[in-house]
Amino acid sequence: MLQKESREEKNKENRNAFAGDSVKCITEFGAVGDGVTLDTQAIQQTIDFCAAAGGGTVVVPAGVFLIGTIYLRSRITLHLEAGARFKGSPNIDDYCADDAYPQNWPCFKEGWRGAHLLVACNCEDVTVTGPGTIDGNCEAFFTPEPVKQRWAGGLGWARGVRITDPAKAEYRPGQMMVFIQCRRVRVTDLNLTNSPCWSCFLYGCDEVIVRGCFIDNPVDGINTDGIDIDCCTRVTVSDCVITTGDDAITLRASGSRLVGREAVCEDVTVSNCVLDSSVCAFRIGVGAGVIRHANISNIVIRYAGIGFLFQSSYGKAGAGVTMHDISVSSIRGHYTGHPARIVAGSEDAGNAQIRDIVFRNYRTDCAGNIEIKGCPGTRPDGISFADCAFALVKRPFPCRPEKVPTVFLDIARADGVRFRDCALDWREAEPEWRQTSRIEDACVDFEACTFPECPCRTVPRRRFLSVKGIFRRNIGERT
Repeated sequence: MLQKESREEKNKENRNAFAGDSVKCITEFGAVGDGVTLDTQAIQQTIDFCAAAGGGTVVVPAGVFLIGTIYLRSRITLHLEAGARFKGSPNIDDYCADDAYPQNWPCFKEGWRGAHLLVACNCEDVTVTGPGTIDGNCEAFFTPEPVKQRWAGGLGWARGVRITDPAKAEYRPGQMMVFIQCRRVRVTDLNLTNSPCWSCFLYGCDEVIVRGCFIDNPVDGINTDGIDIDCCTRVTVSDCVITTGDDAITLRASGSRLVGREAVCEDVTVSNCVLDSSVCAFRIGVGAGVIRHANISNIVIRYAGIGFLFQSSYGKAGAGVTMHDISVSSIRGHYTGHPARIVAGSEDAGNAQIRDIVFRNYRTDCAGNIEIKGCPGTRPDGISFADCAFALVKRPFPCRPEKVPTVFLDIARADGVRFRDCALDWREAEPEWRQTSRIEDACVDFEACTFPECPCRTVPRRRFLSVKGIFRRNIGERT
């Protein structure tokens, strides 16, 4: 009896979050929920009715509701009850246009349009709650089998890549659920699945809570990110389980399309999540703004091509993201390809800075290396690893030879890099490994670390880490 009351109280809490007095069920406005009838209009009428009344709760009962684009409104809670499923239409014409709002855009290069399932633009106090499901119906747009890509074949996308199928559509829909320059957003207790692109996109938002969500996309689906946080402030993400064919969680500062807002992403926490990502568990970068004051903790990475990627530039001359004051702690990895890559990303990345990035208590099995590399204008500074342990294991999928690393610590053009109480275990190292470290034009401290030389190397062994440039030797080396 107590458990039943607890469930009812939770359901009531989800319905009432940020809601006004009006409570309406979408079936009152003609929604059918048979998985065949297009219910977009009936659901939109329900939302608009509650919005006109000053806000309220829109209830989605059990059933499969086929929809195109739905627009959320201020002071509206959209509550999907158990057994309720929004399913994306297989017809791209049922979605919003690329110019539906000023901040929207398509990406033809990646095969998707600015077409979305749920859109909240310039809203306040907007909430979407479960335990129901939002289904992007990606199988209506993706190729049935993985296709070869010239850029794949490394530790990322090792599980295959499926793209837009030209036999089904010229382009597929873009981000499934988007919140654009909104304030006070809640996304809780939802199931998000089969997204054809990023699952949940937060762009230029303030005061956001994402909690208790299950995101489950095909592990070979390109661009099917979990949660993308771009130019947002005061954001918490917690207690989520994410499986995706691309990045699980991203922090971005790409604000060129925002209206009257700086490109700053700050005051973000991500905690207590379980991630499975074919590319990056965390991708931090993209754009030309600033990412700062972020904390990532208590994360389990079941699989990732890269555990943590900090990358300032993606090839555009003179542009790059400045990143600083970011803490990563208490991370457990079943498997990561590269545990971490902290890189400028381009030789002409400009003067964007990467500094004060701290890793603590990070333990993972891995098949790739840690890379910290700058460029003339962007030298990573103040990068530290403390109480971390890395064990090299066999690659679970084949890789192209040119994409296989041979040096575990690859550091160049960086300052103030420090490893303290860290350990490396060559447990099941592949035969391609040649060196423990390669350090060029960098200042690196090693304190109380255990980084044994590579057992596969064919050059003479030396007592301390062999480096080139500015360095300090391994202080207090354990035996």
